[in-house]
Amino acid sequence: MSNSPAKKTEKDTQNLIIALCWCVYSAAYFGRYSFSSSVNSLIDSCGVTNAETGLIATFFFVAYGVGQVANGFLCKRYNARLVFPLSLGGSAVINVLVFFLLKTGFITSHFYIFKYIWLLNGAVQSFIWTSIVFVMGKNLDKSNLAKAGVVIGTTVPAGTFIAYSTGSLMEHLGLYEWSFVLAAIIMSCVGAAWFVFFKPHKRSDIAEAPESAPEKHGKISSATLIIVAGLAIFAISNNLIKDGLQQWIPKILKDTYDFSNTKALILATAIYLCGISGSFIAKKINQKFSDHIICSTIFFAVAATLIISIRLLLNVSAIPVAIMMIPTMICGYAVNNIVTSVAPLSLRDEINPGVAAGVLDGFCYIGSAIGTYALGYIADISSWNTALVLLFAVSVFSAVAALALRLLKRNKA
Repeated sequence: MSNSPAKKTEKDTQNLIIALCWCVYSAAYFGRYSFSSSVNSLIDSCGVTNAETGLIATFFFVAYGVGQVANGFLCKRYNARLVFPLSLGGSAVINVLVFFLLKTGFITSHFYIFKYIWLLNGAVQSFIWTSIVFVMGKNLDKSNLAKAGVVIGTTVPAGTFIAYSTGSLMEHLGLYEWSFVLAAIIMSCVGAAWFVFFKPHKRSDIAEAPESAPEKHGKISSATLIIVAGLAIFAISNNLIKDGLQQWIPKILKDTYDFSNTKALILATAIYLCGISGSFIAKKINQKFSDHIICSTIFFAVAATLIISIRLLLNVSAIPVAIMMIPTMICGYAVNNIVTSVAPLSLRDEINPGVAAGVLDGFCYIGSAIGTYALGYIADISSWNTALVLLFAVSVFSAVAALALRLLKRNKA
C-alpha cells in the first residue's frame, strides 16, 4: 500500500506528458491550417489561381519535410522544456506577420511573398513532431504507448477542426485575416503551458542506465527494414491524398455546388471533425492485424473505393459526396497515425523513435507538397473530376504496393 501514492503520481505525470503533447501538436496544426482555412477568401480577395495558392502549402511542406528528417536525428540533443515554446512561439510570430501584411494589402499586391513566409513557418514547425515522439518514447512506460499513440493520433483532425471551425466563424464575420491572430494566441498559450508544467519522467519499465551511457537499440532485422520501406511509400501516397483533399475540400464544394465560402467551410469542418475517429479505428484494426502493412492495405483499398464513388457522384448531389468524404478522410488520418506514431513507437527497441518519426514524417510531407499543388494545378487546367481520378490511382497503387511488400516480408520471415 505504501507504493500506491507513488504509482498514482507516476501515472499522473505520464498522463500529463501525453496531454501536453496533444496540446502542442494540435496547436501546431492550427498554426499551419490558419492558411488552409482561409484559402477561398485568399483566392477571392487576391485574385489568384488554385495553383498559385496551392504553392504556398507546397513551400510549407517542403521546408517541414526536410526539417523533419534533420530534426529526427537531432531531436535527442534538444532541451525538451524549451523546444516546443520556441517553435510554437516562432510560428505565432509568423502568423501575426501574415495578419499585418494582409491587413495592409501588401500580400494582395505581392502575393508571391506569401509562399516564402509560409516556407519559414514550415521550417520553424519542423522541430515539433520528432521531438514529441522522442519525448514520449523516452518518458512513457510501455504500458502507456498504445494509449499515447491513439491520443496523439487525434491531434491531426482535432487541430484541423479547430482551424477550420474558427476559420468559418471568422469568414462569417468578414474577418478571415483574424484566423492568423487566433492561431498565434493559441500557440503562445500552449507553448507557455508546456514550459510551466512539463516535467521529465524516468521510465520504470527499464533498468536505469548511467547518464553518460549512449542510447542503444537492437539490431534492425530485414523484416523491420521492409516495414520501414513500406511505411515510407505509404507516407508519400497517403499524405498526397489526405492533405490534397484537406487543402481543397472547401474549394471543391464551393466550385461544384456554388456554395458560399462560409457554407463550404462549415461543411468541411464537419468532415474534419468526424476524422478524429481515424486514430481509434486505426487502433482497432491494428489490434486485429498487428502488421502495419496489412492495416495500411485495408485503409488504402477502402479509400480507393470511396474516392471513385465521389468522382462518379460529384456533379450529381452534394449530400452523398460530403458523406463519403468523411470515411475517406478517416482512412487518411488512420494511415497517418500508423505511419507517424504507432509504428515508430512500436519499433523503438530497434530504431530511435524520434529518428523513425522524423524520417517517415519527412516522407509524408513529400506527398503533401505534391498533392496540394498538383490538385490545384489539375483543377485549373482541367477539373476537380480529373484531380479525383489522380487520387484514385494513387490509392490503388498504394494498396497493390502494400500487398507486394507483405508477400516480400513473409518470404523474408
